[in-house]
Amino acid sequence: MIETRAIVVRAGEGKAWVRLLEHHGGCGRCDEPGGCHAPQFAEMFRGKGKTFTVVDPFGLRVDERIRIVIDDGVPLRAALASYGLGTALALVGAVLGVWLAPVAQADLGAGMGLALGIAVTMIILSIRARWHGSTAWRMRVERDGENAATGCMGMGHGA
Repeated sequence: MIETRAIVVRAGEGKAWVRLLEHHGGCGRCDEPGGCHAPQFAEMFRGKGKTFTVVDPFGLRVDERIRIVIDDGVPLRAALASYGLGTALALVGAVLGVWLAPVAQADLGAGMGLALGIAVTMIILSIRARWHGSTAWRMRVERDGENAATGCMGMGHGA
């Protein structure tokens, strides 16, 4: 799991506005075997000091310290669902468009099939979000405890 610490700057309506407390510099082993690959997490938040909104499951208060946690595999699953599925359906759509179009309009068929493949991807992802909710893709908020170990880039890692 990847985590970072933040402080609540505003709270209400089931949401909390938080600011990262840690600057994530990296240990140099992020992309090596056994490394944490944590730069992607830091890039998502664009560094120390940025304020963003999270779901507030606890009724957080201003100045309360929290941990923001993303489970292992979530960024990969999200990337595969959006980029992988999108690319595959766009290519399939383009191939079908060329195959179904008259020879003189193969380019137009490819373009229309590509656009249709991307549209189908968007429909599939929105249906998935409605049926299953987007909680599987979200980060979660935990109250900050002193027992949180930190690793690469100041982020804690679980087993």
